Amino acid sequence: MPENDAFWDFYWENHLQPMENLGKRAAILAVSALIRRLAGQTSQPLRLLEFGCGEGQVIGSLLEAHSKVCSLSGSLGVDYNARFLAQCRQDHPYLRCIEGDFTDPDLLAGLGKFDIVLLVNALHEVFSDCYSPELNQIDIPAAKMRVEQALAAAADRLEPGGWLILFDGLEPPQVVQEVLRIRFRDHRARQGFETFAQEYQPLQITYRQVDGPLCVELPWRDFTRYITKSIFLGKRLWQSERLQSYQYFTEAEYRAAFVRSGLEIIDLQTLTVNEEKWRDLVDIDTPGVGFPDEHILIQSRRVDPNSSR
Repeated sequence: MPENDAFWDFYWENHLQPMENLGKRAAILAVSALIRRLAGQTSQPLRLLEFGCGEGQVIGSLLEAHSKVCSLSGSLGVDYNARFLAQCRQDHPYLRCIEGDFTDPDLLAGLGKFDIVLLVNALHEVFSDCYSPELNQIDIPAAKMRVEQALAAAADRLEPGGWLILFDGLEPPQVVQEVLRIRFRDHRARQGFETFAQEYQPLQITYRQVDGPLCVELPWRDFTRYITKSIFLGKRLWQSERLQSYQYFTEAEYRAAFVRSGLEIIDLQTLTVNEEKWRDLVDIDTPGVGFPDEHILIQSRRVDPNSSR
């Protein structure tokens, strides 16, 4: 069977079935299409770099699928979590990994240059690391500055004309200030929300009960934070997920940060990832309002200063 789009649709449909995180699926599919396109434009193997590679689900899957056109020895995964990297090396023994903080200038300086850099659910951890005990939440201005610095540093690891792919959380637009009224499907879902509001650390959650115990009003942004974390409530992962905010930049803030980092956005999509699961927990009573796009997928190129474009 020739390796055309139909082949790759079939390939990924089978290989990504176990992967529950639909966001990572979207990122993998986008980068796979990009690799196939770039492979037809060069005779050199493509070098991939993933910051925050974790257990290697993204970069490992891509290198396994495209080993004919990607450099296994020239590609790299970076993560600060030794336990995740141990699993990564076990699952993807062909992938070279480095343990370290990808915001560390000394680490970055020794990495070299790459054709594709991946930031999949990585920058929201940089944002979340700026928690201030004095503020009892994330220091938002400082955190946004650190995120943009990390983005610019990642872009600097690209060859001129190289590609940076980002998948991460999306903050609702600044203009969205409205309060939503939501109604939980049952008391268990209502209790899960109470746990979220009490234990979620990054930012303070505000709400008020109205029209009975199953109905509350809360700001749009706090609702977005709740639904993106709701799938982890009652699970072991909640203990780490409650410390991280997926949302940090609006679409406009992403666009501006990419320009300042010397990146040209080629494609941008906003996504709703788990709407079916959310509908099992809660209904939105506010008329005319649906579940928000809470994630973003950006494909961008590093601007080549020597290009005539």
